[in-house]
This record gives sequence, C-alpha cells and structure tokens, in this order.
Amino acid sequence: MFFSELSNEEWVMVSALIGESEVREHRRGRPRAHPRTIVNAVLWILTTGDTWSRLPSHYPTVPTCRRRFVEWQMNGTLIEMVKLLAAAGRSFAYVPRQPVAEAPPRPQPPVYDCDRLRGVFWQNPESWQSPDASPFNRAASAPRRLPEARDVAQASASAPERVRLPRPVRACEAPLPFEPACAPVSDARGYSIYPIARPVSGSMFRGWAEIVKDGQRVERSGLIGPRFAAAEEARTYALEWAKRWIAAQATRGEVVLTAIDACTEASVAVELGT
Repeated sequence: MFFSELSNEEWVMVSALIGESEVREHRRGRPRAHPRTIVNAVLWILTTGDTWSRLPSHYPTVPTCRRRFVEWQMNGTLIEMVKLLAAAGRSFAYVPRQPVAEAPPRPQPPVYDCDRLRGVFWQNPESWQSPDASPFNRAASAPRRLPEARDVAQASASAPERVRLPRPVRACEAPLPFEPACAPVSDARGYSIYPIARPVSGSMFRGWAEIVKDGQRVERSGLIGPRFAAAEEARTYALEWAKRWIAAQATRGEVVLTAIDACTEASVAVELGT
C-alpha cells in the first residue's frame, strides 16, 4: 500500500496526541530525532505492512522508531492516532490492538526465615513458639540446629578410642592344613613339595601346592590349573607347578651369583690396573 507522509494539518492533529515539544537545535551530543519523522516511520509500518527491517533509510534508526512504537502502543496513543487519521481519510494495512490492562500482581505467600535456611529447622518457628503450644508439643517440635565445629570437636574428644580389630581373613586366603594323606615330595635343592587336590563344584578337583624349606613355607600356590575329574590328576598338576617354581628360583639365584662374580672380577681388575 502506498504511503504519503503527514501533511501539516495532519501533523497538528497528531502532535496534540503525542504532546512532544519541538527539538531544540544547536545542542551538544547526538541530535535527537524529530518527533514528526518518528511518527512518519511508524505510520509507514502501519500503512505498508512491511517489517521493521525494510524501513527506509531516511527515517531514524529502527531501535529508536520501534521503541516509540511500543511506548505509544502500551499507553494507547497509537490506536488513537490511527482512529484520528482514519477519520481524516487514511487507510492502514495493520491496525494496532488496544492496550491490555496489566493483571494485578499475584499475592506472594509469606516467606519465613527458616525457609531461607534449609536444613536448619524442621518446622516453622510459629509452630513451636506459640504461647498455646503445650509443653509436650513444644519439646517435640523444637528446632533442630546444625552441629557447630566446637560441638564436633567436643564429641570427638569425649568419644572413647576405638580398638581396631584385625581384619578377618577370608576363607580362600586362609592357609590350608596339609592333608594327612598328602605325603611330601623332596627336591634335590632342599625343598619339600606338598601337592594337594582340593574339591570344587561339580565333583571336580583343582590343584594346590605348598612349598616348604627348612621347616618354613616359602610359597603357596592357591587353586591353580583347570578342573580335573580325578584327584590324582590335580595333585600331579600341582607337583609340576611346584617344580617349575623351584627351577625358576634356582635360575634366578644363578643369575644373581653370575652378576656378583662379574662385578667382583671387574673390581679386582680395576685394582690391579691401578
């Protein structure tokens, strides 16, 4: 829809509605937009029906015009302006709605001090500080305060020292006694091997090896190997495992002795060389 700016007669009628004085010239700072140009920009939007992004550049900035548009719409000036100009012969593509009266504020429930400190009181003070409250109810509904640092320190000082009991040993960690029917197998290096067959679920057996030297146990394997249907097979597997462990210990000892001999020979050579 084509838009034509306000004539002088129309501006006289509209200026009485907005009640704004003329802009004074020669003032410091950014010059204020003339009210007539802002009215023309608002009427351009109402007449053409276009968006604010398409407002022509010769009008003031969009934020300025839109702020006044919202202000006039909220106080009812805009709808009165449209009615006055429509009676004078103008037509509009968009007619602003009537200003809606703001709803009265909803009453807020009273907020007690204890509600702001969650966890300090279980009940409101009015429930246990009222004069009508019986002694029983007053004691039952007494506020529960949080413990202070001095209360914690005093309780810790008066508490008896706890005696720490030894941790119970689980059944799988307890040393298994040598079975009476389990005869030790002697080793050439001075070890005694006790191969044991332990029953497990499904009527099966697993091996267990105890290695003793000089009357003291030096190694205990625990349950090792797969499950066997016969106890003798489980004992044989435990015996082979113990022999491999003894061989590994002997090999480790030989490597240590070889390293010690090498270091000794090197130190002797250095002393002779000096």
